[in-house]
Amino acid sequence: MAQVSKYLRRVGGGYAHWCPGCGETHVIFDRWAFDGNVDKPTFNPSVKITGKQCVIVDGEWTGEWVRDANGNAVDMCCHYFLHAGQIEFCGDCTHSLSGKTVPLPELKPAPGGSGQSQKQEK
Repeated sequence: MAQVSKYLRRVGGGYAHWCPGCGETHVIFDRWAFDGNVDKPTFNPSVKITGKQCVIVDGEWTGEWVRDANGNAVDMCCHYFLHAGQIEFCGDCTHSLSGKTVPLPELKPAPGGSGQSQKQEK
């Protein structure tokens, strides 16, 4: 794992970045087209991450899932374009930034973690 800019970290098979919607890092794998600009990156096509909503404390997954009133793990979706250092969240996101565009934030320090999301990317 190597920090390549204040926004991106190189991890096995891709680039990790901080997602302000999910409150954790996501990895965009090398099969996505990348323009090479580590300060204002563009990746194509869109990234869509689905899975169960993680309980995150201080940027780290606790190993638990967010549960509904019946005790079932809650589904999540984070779908976005990353163009010229701007995250353009699609309307199907299940977090509060759905439909909004925000600047790519700086990465949180990786205190011994892998920097990889606990969810699967599609």
